[in-house]
Amino acid sequence: MATEEPVYTIVRSFAAPRDLLWRAWTETALLAKWFGPKGVTMRVKAHDLRPGGVLHSSMTTPDGTVMWARFDYREVDPPHLLSWVHGFSDEAGARQPAPFPGDFPPEMLTTVRFIDKGATSEIVLTWQPIAPTDAERAGFIAAMEGFDMGWGGSFEQLDDLFAELA
Repeated sequence: MATEEPVYTIVRSFAAPRDLLWRAWTETALLAKWFGPKGVTMRVKAHDLRPGGVLHSSMTTPDGTVMWARFDYREVDPPHLLSWVHGFSDEAGARQPAPFPGDFPPEMLTTVRFIDKGATSEIVLTWQPIAPTDAERAGFIAAMEGFDMGWGGSFEQLDDLFAELA
């Protein structure tokens, strides 16, 4: 019997039209300004926005720690949907285990739906581990509470970007 994987979902509204929200998620220069936990600096090494394309980037923490990530795009449906396989990598782009202690899935399916609300917009983001071991599934479930803080910090930075662009 197959185990159903846990799903993390966050819904967030933004004071920006959907087209601008889409650009913030898909244009390299804008994405680098807000994506990642508060206090980190994102650097994009490569960005090929298309199904089969890759976003390869690093995040540098205030103490100088560098974490690399690679997103393999599955679906790109402007301005409605983005979907990618989300995972950590090394500087060359090869998949690596999560750079923090504990068991965590090496890959997660990320789906972001962009919903038009007129002058405002909303996203519905889901994160789901891909073929995790029992230990990785448990690690994902244990970390879910912290995802609100991580994604929430990113979204606060996105709010700041929209205020700057206004």
